[in-house]
Amino acid sequence: MARDFAKSFYKSKEWQQTRDYILRRDRFLCRDCGRAASEVHHIEHLTPQNIGDVHITMNPENLVSLCRDCHFERHKGEHGKGRKAFEENPYTFNENGYLIPK
Repeated sequence: MARDFAKSFYKSKEWQQTRDYILRRDRFLCRDCGRAASEVHHIEHLTPQNIGDVHITMNPENLVSLCRDCHFERHKGEHGKGRKAFEENPYTFNENGYLIPK
């Protein structure tokens, strides 16, 4: 659930278009586990201080597609309750955007 300062951002047309692009870029696959992705995660998280910085909010290099479970795990890990690290993922994407084993 979006925090209050980010609610209007997540409802914006610009975010919806960026989100759709990232999901397509990642072929609707979770970058952590390879299952179907339904969410887009900001690697550098949004804060009230950076919500207006498009280099953080809309930068494809700061965004990854995740399934709901992995997205939850990433945020859970940030609060010291466990972590599903991106580095633990046994898959990666090749130069053509296909999912391959590491």
